[in-house]
Amino acid sequence: MIVEKKHTENFTILYVEGLIKLGESAEFFSSALENVLKNENSNVIVDFTKIDYIDSTGIGELVGYLGKFTTQNRKLILVNPSERIMKLLKLAKLDTVFKIYNTEEEAIAAESGSTAASA
Repeated sequence: MIVEKKHTENFTILYVEGLIKLGESAEFFSSALENVLKNENSNVIVDFTKIDYIDSTGIGELVGYLGKFTTQNRKLILVNPSERIMKLLKLAKLDTVFKIYNTEEEAIAAESGSTAASA
């Protein structure tokens, strides 16, 4: 798994590549989110463009961190999940919990004006 980070004025964007599943990749993904949570005062966008697969462990990490960001009045936003991942999110009804956008630019434009995360 590869995680790259970019900063904009109000957002930290995590570009994640590979699989997010039980084991080392889920721990690596979790530590990337934890790093942003503890060391930066920005909202976070997770770019799903190059995520090939996410299992229930990875989804659980996302839900857990959504709660952590929300309690700090910060956002955790998902961008460009594949059709397969979007089906999983819809099946778990998480498409109503997370803010999900098609592009990074769309997410930044839509979310720059508000401060509270979707819950």
